[in-house]
Amino acid sequence: MGKAYRMVLFDCFNTLFLPDASRVPTILVEGKPTVSTAGLLKALIAPEDAELTPERIHRAHRQAWAWAEGRRGAAHHEVSAQARFRHMLELLGIAALAEDFVERLLAAHIDAVTESYTLPDAHRALLERLASARRLALFSNFDYAPGLRRLLRRTALEGRFDPVVISAEIGYRKPGRAAFERALALAGEPLERILFVGDSLDDDVSGAAAVGLDVAWLNAAAGPRAAGSPWPTFELRALDEIESLLD
Repeated sequence: MGKAYRMVLFDCFNTLFLPDASRVPTILVEGKPTVSTAGLLKALIAPEDAELTPERIHRAHRQAWAWAEGRRGAAHHEVSAQARFRHMLELLGIAALAEDFVERLLAAHIDAVTESYTLPDAHRALLERLASARRLALFSNFDYAPGLRRLLRRTALEGRFDPVVISAEIGYRKPGRAAFERALALAGEPLERILFVGDSLDDDVSGAAAVGLDVAWLNAAAGPRAAGSPWPTFELRALDEIESLLD
C-alpha cells in the first residue's frame, strides 16, 4: 500500500512528453545528420550575415550552451535563453541587435524543439484519471518559459497542472536544492504527500532525494543505475505504473 499522496509532481520532457524522431530538425555537420535548429535560425540571421552557414551557427549554439552551463554554478542558477542566444550571436560576430530579433530567434528555436515532442495518448488518459482524485503539477528545467507554456496550450494541457514550475521563472534548475525548495513552496502540500516523477537520475532522482522528496524514476529503457547515484523511492518501466503506487 502506497502513501496517501495528494499531489503528483511531473517532470516534463522525456517523462510526460516523449521525443518523436520524425519531427526532430537536423542539418549536416561534416557530412553527418545532426540534430539542430541551425537551418531554421540561418533563415532569420541571413539578413544580418548571409555568409553564415548552418554548421557555423550550430557550433556557436553549442558553445553558447556550454557557456550557460558554466555560469550556472554549484547552486544551479538558471541562465535565461535570451542571455544564451545573445552570447551565441556575439560568437557569430553579430552584436547589439534589438531584443525583438533575439525573441524571434528564440521562438523559432524553442517551437521547433517543443514540437519534436509528443504527448502519448496513454499519458493524456493517465492525467485525466489521476486528476479526478489528486492535484497534478509540473516541474521542468526549461530556460524559456513562454515556449513551454505554448506547448501546454497546443496540447490542451493549460490549466491541467497547478503549479507549473519552470526553471526560467524561479531562477534555479534541477537538481539544485533551491529549485526543489521553490517548487515545494509553490506546491503548497506537505513533503510526504507529494510524489515526484521523472526520468533523469541526475536531475530528478538526485535532486528529489536531497530534499527528502519521494521520487518515482521512469526508467523505460531499463538502464542501469549509475554507481553512487541515490536510490529512487520507486522505479517504473511505464508511466502508468504510478497508478498502482497511488492506489
